[in-house]
Amino acid sequence: MSFSPASAAIRFGSGLGPGHAPPADPGVIWESLQSEAQPPFPITPWQTRLDHARARRALRRALRDDPEADLRTDLRDLNRADRMAAFADLEANLARLAYAPVGFHARLTRFWGNHFAAMAQGGILRLARSSYIEETIQPHVTGTFRDMLRAAILHPLMLAYLDQNRSVGPFSQVGRRRGRGLNENLARELLELHTLGPEGSYTQDDVTQLARLLTGLTFDLDEGFRFEPRIAEPGIIEIFGKRYGGRPMFLEHVLEFLDDLAEHPETAAHLAGKLARHFVSDTPDPQLVAHMTASYLGAKGDLMVLYRALLEHPAGHAPGHRKVRAPMELMAASLRALEVAPEQVTGLSARVANRWLVQPLDAMGEPLEQVPSPAGHGDLAAYWVTPQALAARTLWAMALPARLGDVPDPRAFVDLALGGQASEPLRFAAAGAETRVEGIGLVLASPEFSRR
Repeated sequence: MSFSPASAAIRFGSGLGPGHAPPADPGVIWESLQSEAQPPFPITPWQTRLDHARARRALRRALRDDPEADLRTDLRDLNRADRMAAFADLEANLARLAYAPVGFHARLTRFWGNHFAAMAQGGILRLARSSYIEETIQPHVTGTFRDMLRAAILHPLMLAYLDQNRSVGPFSQVGRRRGRGLNENLARELLELHTLGPEGSYTQDDVTQLARLLTGLTFDLDEGFRFEPRIAEPGIIEIFGKRYGGRPMFLEHVLEFLDDLAEHPETAAHLAGKLARHFVSDTPDPQLVAHMTASYLGAKGDLMVLYRALLEHPAGHAPGHRKVRAPMELMAASLRALEVAPEQVTGLSARVANRWLVQPLDAMGEPLEQVPSPAGHGDLAAYWVTPQALAARTLWAMALPARLGDVPDPRAFVDLALGGQASEPLRFAAAGAETRVEGIGLVLASPEFSRR
């Protein structure tokens, strides 16, 4: 199967545009991972989210003690600051995707952020998903899965999302005194979603034993992540035929298990299959998946080797675009194709950002700072193709060129945006539109442009 630069830019990168040359070969895509590892457009630091959470906690406590205190304006201002920061993070993430020279690194950051799906569900800590991804995923995209797994599983947002703070070893110091017990959420998702996969050879007993091992992982707003021996289940815990733990329990016992999971053959197969489904096809070539799995295992979880296996295999460049761009990917590809200036994307007012980005993304199925479940957003093409989502895509795509005003000739744009692969009906529609704005909108709204 021959390599097509235009197809590769659409499949593995951010799409085509007049300011970005498509990759000449797979090596260019792979090498871009290092050069694009430190993207511009800053994201709100996690520490800022924690500081705001502490301030919010203090204000709520003060209001609880004195309901008449003049603090409600301060609380509203703090909540507004968090929302404005979330808007800025959305703009930054969109700009990173739209203006990266290739965009493979930005795409992988989104992939792994969805793989380790977590979010702040209101309360004191909120709108922190982008900060979590920036701290736990982005630095490890070109590293090892072991390090990424450690960072994601031990992050306070993941622990909060999966209720790990509620999990107490029944025979721990706290468990014996207060009669509290295990919460298996983190253990189950760690095996089913993050490592071995839903087809993995684990049992309910393995989940329970892992939940025992994970007790002790906790966090608070003042210290962040910490390992608390008083709630950790003491003793030897056997999982998959290997013994972990001891008396007392230490964080190192948990890390040892996570490292073993990262190099497990079923983890390798699960990650390889999921990456191939995400980038290539809902039903990827088994030989491609086998090649990626073997490469991962041989490199002991080195992600750069895994990506190279994906890019170098002929099946990774099979003709045709079988996947559907996620809503933000559609937006980024549109901005890239139209060569919209970065300053028209970042620094938007709250009103404009909400109307132009936040509300359309919500209608398309990718709401701000949210995931539908610990499994993240679906990765099959049909997941994004619903009547409501398609209508929202069309409305946004038709409105974008009208917002810009000065747009290129649709007859040239259709070839530029689709790399010369547009169908004759789409070419005819673009050429026959009454205005340039309508012609560009028809191209951006077409099923062909939505596919990658």
